[in-house]
Amino acid sequence: MEIRKARPDDDFEAVAQLYLTVWRRAYRGLLPADFLAQLTPATWQPRRRWQQTWLAFDHGLLVGSCAAGPARQPQRAAMGEIYSIYVLPQKQQRGIGQQLMQAALTELATTYPQVYLEVLAANQAAQSFYRRLGFTQKGPVQLRTVPQGELALIEMSRGLP
Repeated sequence: MEIRKARPDDDFEAVAQLYLTVWRRAYRGLLPADFLAQLTPATWQPRRRWQQTWLAFDHGLLVGSCAAGPARQPQRAAMGEIYSIYVLPQKQQRGIGQQLMQAALTELATTYPQVYLEVLAANQAAQSFYRRLGFTQKGPVQLRTVPQGELALIEMSRGLP
C-alpha cells in the first residue's frame, strides 16, 4: 500500500470516479436515490484541491483519497478540516482509511491545534470510523438546506498532537 500526497500530474478523473463509486455505495439509503443516480464523475473537481489531497494506491491502483486543509467555515478559522475521505468499497476494513487520515492529520498538526469534519447524522458507519480515530461529536445535529433538500449533519472534532 502506498499513501502519498497528490501530484499535479495524477489522474484526477480516476479520483472523481472513485468519489462517484464510494458515494453511490456509502450514501445509498442516506440520500435520495434520484440524487445519487444523477451524479457523474464531473460532479467533482478533485484537481482543484490536489495540494490538499492524499491518495492511496494498491499495486498502482487508486483505492482511496483524503482531502484536508484549512477550515472552510469562518467561525472555525483556527482549525483544520477533513474535507473528504473515500476508500473503494471492496478495499474498506483494511486500514487504508486510517492510513489516509493519519497522513492528513499529521500534516494538519503542523499548523492547527484541532481538526473538525462534518458527517451525515444518519451515517453511523462513518461516525464509528471517526470515533476510532479520536473524534467526538460537538454540539447537536444541524440542519443544512441544499438543492436536493435538507441534510442533518453533525460536527466531530479532535485535538491534534
